[in-house]
Amino acid sequence: MGALLLLASTSLHGLGMYLVHDRFDRHWPEYRHQRMRRQLFFSGIVLLILTTHLAEVLLWGCTLAVVGAIPSFRDAYYFAAVTYTTLGYSADLLPKSWRILAPMIAMSGFFAFGWTTGVLVNVVGRMHQRDTPPGA
Repeated sequence: MGALLLLASTSLHGLGMYLVHDRFDRHWPEYRHQRMRRQLFFSGIVLLILTTHLAEVLLWGCTLAVVGAIPSFRDAYYFAAVTYTTLGYSADLLPKSWRILAPMIAMSGFFAFGWTTGVLVNVVGRMHQRDTPPGA
């Protein structure tokens, strides 16, 4: 089950990162004088990235609550969020039969944050590339 959730989480992240690139390609304000519009647009991209990460944490948190590994949804979501960000939380909170999920949640977050970093570097690079006049 952990491997399937890891694949589902990674697929969800792929969808989110695809949307980030798609939105940038379709809607990036081309004119340099549109600074405020560009800042708001970039903030929207960051919000889309945040939403993607929160959805992945929600996937893990819901699973932990549904299988009864952590009875309260609120506690399950918090556990998933702290583990996903690789800050770590006491894996002893999980019953022995579910403890393997903690490192899988952490791996999911580790992969996702690495991927997100690459996407952000790419988008910022493309922003600057589009602003550089030809021949400069």
